[in-house]
Amino acid sequence: MSEFAPLGTGIPGSRSATAPDRRLPRGRHDLPREFVARTQRDRLIDAMARTVAEKGYASTSLGDVCTAAGVSTRAYYQHFADKEACFLAAFEKGVELLQKSVVVAYGQPGRWPERMRRGLGTLLHLLAAEPAFAALAVVEVLAAGPRAIAGRRALLGSYVDFFDDAPRRGGQPEVPRVAVEAVIAGVYGVIYDHVSTGRAAELPDQLPGLTYAVLSPFIGPKAAAAAAGLP
Repeated sequence: MSEFAPLGTGIPGSRSATAPDRRLPRGRHDLPREFVARTQRDRLIDAMARTVAEKGYASTSLGDVCTAAGVSTRAYYQHFADKEACFLAAFEKGVELLQKSVVVAYGQPGRWPERMRRGLGTLLHLLAAEPAFAALAVVEVLAAGPRAIAGRRALLGSYVDFFDDAPRRGGQPEVPRVAVEAVIAGVYGVIYDHVSTGRAAELPDQLPGLTYAVLSPFIGPKAAAAAAGLP
C-alpha cells in the first residue's frame, strides 16, 4: 500500500452516479424515504463532479447533471436550489474528505519536515487518484461564482496552519506570513497547471520538488533537499 494512500472513500466524482448498485427500484417500494433522498443527493453530487470535469462549469446545465445522475429535475430541486448549490455541495464534501486525509497524514509522529512531506504527498496522491474532483476543486471552482471562490480562498488559507509548527533557525528572522502564503500559492499553481492540462496523474511525481520549495525557507536548502529526497 502506498505511503500516501488516501483515507476513506466518497470523494465526489469517484463513482458513476448510475452504477448498478446505486440504482433505486422503479415503481412502489419499501425503501425508507430518507435513504432514497440521501441516495439521490449523493448521485447528483457525483454527477456534478463528473459532468463539470468533462464540460466545464459554464457549459454544464442542470439537465446534464440530472441525466448523468439518473435523477429527475423535480427530484433535483428537492435537494438543491440551482446549479451553484449542487456545485458547492460537491466542493465542500470533497474538501472535507481531502482535508481529513491530509490532517491525519500530517499528524503522524515525526519531525516537522517529514510531516509536511507526508501531508503534501497525501494531497498530491489524492488529487491524482480523483481527477474529476481535482478538476472541480482546482480549476472549475474559479468559474462557479463568488461563493465558490470564497471557499477556495478559505481552503488555501487553512494550509497556513501547517506552518505553525515550523522550526525557527537560530539567528535567522521569522519567515513572514506573506512568504508562507506565497509558498502555498506556488504549490497551488503547480497543481493547477497539472490539473488544467489533464496531467493530474503526474502530480505525485512533483512531490520532491514541491517539498523542497515548501521547506527551504524554514530549514534551509540543504536540509530541505535531504527531507525531500533530492540529491
